[in-house]
Amino acid sequence: MRYMSLEFAIDWETFHPVEHRLAQEPDIRRKAMHSVKIVDDTIAVLTETEGDLDRYREILGELPEVRRFAVSGDESGYCYAQMEPTAASTALLEARNKGDFIIEMPMRYTNDGGLRMTIIGEEADLMTVPDLFDDVEIELLSTGPYLPDADGVFAALTDRQQEVLKTAIQWGYYEHPRESTLADLATELAVDRTTVGKHLRIIESKVFAEYVL
Repeated sequence: MRYMSLEFAIDWETFHPVEHRLAQEPDIRRKAMHSVKIVDDTIAVLTETEGDLDRYREILGELPEVRRFAVSGDESGYCYAQMEPTAASTALLEARNKGDFIIEMPMRYTNDGGLRMTIIGEEADLMTVPDLFDDVEIELLSTGPYLPDADGVFAALTDRQQEVLKTAIQWGYYEHPRESTLADLATELAVDRTTVGKHLRIIESKVFAEYVL
């Protein structure tokens, strides 16, 4: 499993008039997009923002493309909005859904109006990204083996378990086909094969439990 860190130079005026209007407001700084999806016949977006949130509310209340919205906070907070879709926004979301990869959330707004994101998947699937988003200028920032950090479900793992998991990922143990064996990992970690297997069973049990319970 690998990752690609990308920056999308999105033309907000073409993408959606609401995003374009917010990008022009000097007293509002959009920080991150935590969710974006098609809900019924609208585009539903959850964003993180700081600055003049009263002005943020005014803008959303004035724009006819906004069906409904809620903004929390005073100087920083979150906004949930459902908006009329545009051809460009629908096309981008449909392109995302066609790919065999995951976009790690949140996506971060950049100071120059771009959107920075990390995409996770098999190498062959990541290579399809430029073709799927052929109408958007994309800059590759970095790429390599995907190593989950200690946040979220991985916080349940001990330091040793995190070390074992990262080693397994780096050595391609979870690739298909596998690029290493338990014996390889045991040599790298300076333990016996049985110990590595036991660690991985505990790790997998903890991680999968977080997703299915």
